[in-house]
Amino acid sequence: MTANKHPPLGTFMDLLGTEIRSRMGNDPARAAAHRRIFGNTALAAPQGSGEQPQRQPACRHLAECFAELDKVGGNLGRLAAALREIEPHLSWNNQSERRKSAVLAENYADSFIVGPGGFVPSSTIEIGVSVMAPHTTYPDHRHPPEELYLVLSQGEWRQNAEAWHEPGVGGVVYNPPDIVHAMRADAKPLFAIWCLPLDNTSHS
Repeated sequence: MTANKHPPLGTFMDLLGTEIRSRMGNDPARAAAHRRIFGNTALAAPQGSGEQPQRQPACRHLAECFAELDKVGGNLGRLAAALREIEPHLSWNNQSERRKSAVLAENYADSFIVGPGGFVPSSTIEIGVSVMAPHTTYPDHRHPPEELYLVLSQGEWRQNAEAWHEPGVGGVVYNPPDIVHAMRADAKPLFAIWCLPLDNTSHS
């Protein structure tokens, strides 16, 4: 993946692709998704709107999330450090969550790092980060693009009516196209990066 003139962003993208690839196992579907997201994709320069980046109520948990990641070494720790440098430039939103419930709007937020309307514009991939308050569930939802998550905290994921499972810090979750999936936080905030190859449908 081509780096750009924002050094922490280039570091972030390089480490993100490497960490997901090294942690996702040998499943062919995951490998194909990784290639579609990270293979031969040149990034544009970050786009500053000139406006102050927006924050949402759930962003109150970011400091705790980053503090937990400070304890992690290796490339995952370096990835978290690069994300921490990028984060002040990101605008956070909870628009779709406000439509779902006031509780979710207060306790969930996400930001598009790469993608349509993101910090780095792209029409081919979407990479973002989500933060969710303790004891909160993001309900069942689905979208046409497949999805890879790199999990940066405690928290549980579910697909269809299967049992909840906890990938653990550094775990990778693969959601096939159109599968129903959900996530929930327990006693600590949930923090994760999601990546999708786009087919003209945004993350929701």
